[in-house]
Amino acid sequence: MVERTFGLLKQHHGLAKARYLGLERNKTRAQLIAMSHNLKTGVNIFKQMRSLGDCYAQ
Repeated sequence: MVERTFGLLKQHHGLAKARYLGLERNKTRAQLIAMSHNLKTGVNIFKQMRSLGDCYAQ
């Protein structure tokens, strides 16, 4: 499912083009965007587990 994730990040979060000059700044930006995407995904999974009544998501 890697290609789908990169596609979403490129299309919706602007990773198709470099925003800053310099590798370090662009690397940091990409890492922050990836972390926010992972947090959003985790929250959605938690909500689904909670709605199903999973005992671990209390």
